Amino acid sequence: MDLSSQNGAPRRRIGLAVSGGADSVAMLALMAGLQASHGFDAVVLHVDHGLRPDSADDARFVESLAAKYGLPFHAMRTRVRRRRGESVEMAARRVRLAFFARMTASLGLDAIATGHHADDVAETFMLRLARGSGPEGLAGLKPVSHVDGVTFIRPLLNVRDADLRRFLKDRGLAWREDSTNADTSIPRNNVRHVILPFLREHLDPRITEHLCKSAAILRGELRRNGRERQDGRDLRGHRDLRENREWRLTICEAMGFERRPEAIGQLPAVCELDRKALAGRTLELRTWRPGDRIAPVGLAGHSRKLQDVFVTAKVPPAVRTSIPLLADAATGEILWVPGYRVAASAAVPSSAAPSWRLTLSDG
Repeated sequence: MDLSSQNGAPRRRIGLAVSGGADSVAMLALMAGLQASHGFDAVVLHVDHGLRPDSADDARFVESLAAKYGLPFHAMRTRVRRRRGESVEMAARRVRLAFFARMTASLGLDAIATGHHADDVAETFMLRLARGSGPEGLAGLKPVSHVDGVTFIRPLLNVRDADLRRFLKDRGLAWREDSTNADTSIPRNNVRHVILPFLREHLDPRITEHLCKSAAILRGELRRNGRERQDGRDLRGHRDLRENREWRLTICEAMGFERRPEAIGQLPAVCELDRKALAGRTLELRTWRPGDRIAPVGLAGHSRKLQDVFVTAKVPPAVRTSIPLLADAATGEILWVPGYRVAASAAVPSSAAPSWRLTLSDG
């Protein structure tokens, strides 16, 4: 990916998300070395989640690394508290994303780089395969993605974790080991330390590389489908969508549905809707109007005011009027509040039922 400024434009500013682990330290060292040749300025960002007794030591270590490379350092210390239905990992991710959004706005960052690598891609593929994810879920981590107005870049997705550690050792660079990474009761750690090593020994010595290849193929297929369908019309003509150029809706065929964490207002957002239920309908993307209601899955046919949904989710009033909603253009029925739920009338009835997978992102 091209990080450089072009045509005399101002130098870009890239935030480096550094936890202190081997992958993020290697990313920091590599990106710091690319600043001059690629015309960008790096800023080191760190979140101390307060989940381990030695987490403050990690923060001090990352601060010393930033000083070593002469880079600005910005950190946040917090104590992660889970919301109802959240795992610790989900809550920590929510906190990080909020911090990165604040830093992007206050520091004028063009993107935030993370240390995700090829092993992360393979682990994510296995975890989502176990959950029954479709092509989009299995495509996994992307080189560039956009979440809540923040652009994330992942320059190391083609590099193995072992190669990053070798890079650090060859240069005498230290890193911090997170003790929780050895806890195999955590699903990702179980995949990393038990399942993939077993498959590597008994099935395919290059299982990681091959899973990464599969994910890359799926990313390519989704990009192709997105180009074909990004005007919102499915190729079989079952239903239509009124365009709204503020957002982009891509649609692909799927089977069944996937449950996802709820985060109202965050894009991109994904859902599945029943193909049969959408037949003949004209849909539109629009924002909230006073009196809007949704009868979501799980409420036994009862409806809720969207205003109450937003209040419960603690969505700020200033944000509510900018959240895109998917509605039936003829009846006004709200079919999907991205990051919340779909309407019961358009819900996919079973894991084997034909569905449309909708991905909504900023235009």
